[in-house]
Amino acid sequence: MPRREDMIKEEARALWRAVHGDPVPDLTGSELLAMICGGVDVADYDRVQSPFLRPSLITRPEDWRERRGG
Repeated sequence: MPRREDMIKEEARALWRAVHGDPVPDLTGSELLAMICGGVDVADYDRVQSPFLRPSLITRPEDWRERRGG
């Protein structure tokens, strides 16, 4: 597993413990994030509101504009 994937998995595991408190399922970081955030709409959680991010640093799903209705 690449280093980046290890870091994502550890962050996802920490988030799972903070949100659920249950034992962490044995999944990849991406799978854990999907379970945690599965029902979250991009319009409801848009971390790119930070004044410190430049447009070149923002990564979004391809269909985010349709999800936001814009």
